[in-house]
Amino acid sequence: MRILVITSNLYPEIGGPYNVITSTVRELLKKNIKIKIYPFFDGKKKPTKRLFNLIKNHDIIHYYGGWDKNHIIVFLISFFFKKKFILSPMGIFEDWSLEQKKIKKKLALFFYQKKILDKSDIIHATSELEKNNIKKITKNKNIFVIPHGIEKLDGKYIKKKFFVNKKKRALFFSRIHKKKGLDMLLNAWKKIKLLNWELHIYGPDYDNYISQLDPSLKKIDGVIFKGPLFDVSRKREVFQNSDLMILPSRSENFGYVILESIRAGLPVLTTTQTPWENIKQTNSGWVIDHHQTDLEKVLKEIDETDEEAFLVKSENSKKLSQNFLWENILEKYISLYN
Repeated sequence: MRILVITSNLYPEIGGPYNVITSTVRELLKKNIKIKIYPFFDGKKKPTKRLFNLIKNHDIIHYYGGWDKNHIIVFLISFFFKKKFILSPMGIFEDWSLEQKKIKKKLALFFYQKKILDKSDIIHATSELEKNNIKKITKNKNIFVIPHGIEKLDGKYIKKKFFVNKKKRALFFSRIHKKKGLDMLLNAWKKIKLLNWELHIYGPDYDNYISQLDPSLKKIDGVIFKGPLFDVSRKREVFQNSDLMILPSRSENFGYVILESIRAGLPVLTTTQTPWENIKQTNSGWVIDHHQTDLEKVLKEIDETDEEAFLVKSENSKKLSQNFLWENILEKYISLYN
């Protein structure tokens, strides 16, 4: 069984998808699965290997993404050679995403995208939320839900302390993109004036989104734009030294940074537009509707929450993350390929 994982773009700046794809392949290689990655673009250059022969010499083709011409080419070559084809849409069929460039996507669905979904041997969803959204588009019954996995942290990152900085520290760590809800967060932060908190914003600026924000949102006391951060050790230090993760997304098929956060014992504030209702159910943080008034209300509540309550949520977060450790996920991928 030889597996070829293909995606259009694969480099750290794209955020979660890079971490997901590379870590999944790395863990499968540890299990002696014959698997290889082929990105059309790695951030610097395009591969020189001939895609035609690569697909011909593999048994299963697993494509991450959609919409672009690359996955049409991959699907057609795979179909020609009668290879098994797995599609991981990575959130492109979520309701909010489909509303962006709506007419163009409707045309794409009509002419080719729905046909590829219908003809795929397996569609891989990362949550029940994503599966249900895919089911609105295709009659393909072979939709399997496997969440993303994550490595266990080294012991030195296990103990979490809170409120050790001069000010309590909230963290926004994601691609800076309209979908992530940063504008709503900044508006709420500006309005309620959390004097005891700082908000540290990490992430690559996607499509110059920061320049599109209202100028007043870039100069809020206590809000610090830190830029992108890709170094794994430094990233873990940032998580360790923060008190709260906030991801007020308009849409997420999974939300890998939330998994990274709870693994580090960091309570999370997110929205019902992410598949993380279990954060509320397990008392690992806060889950709200995507409305600024709801966000303002819960931020005020968080401001009045004491360290003991944060410690309880931290322990619950770490317990919740155990469900996503590779030792509990990997066999599902192997079973899927078999």
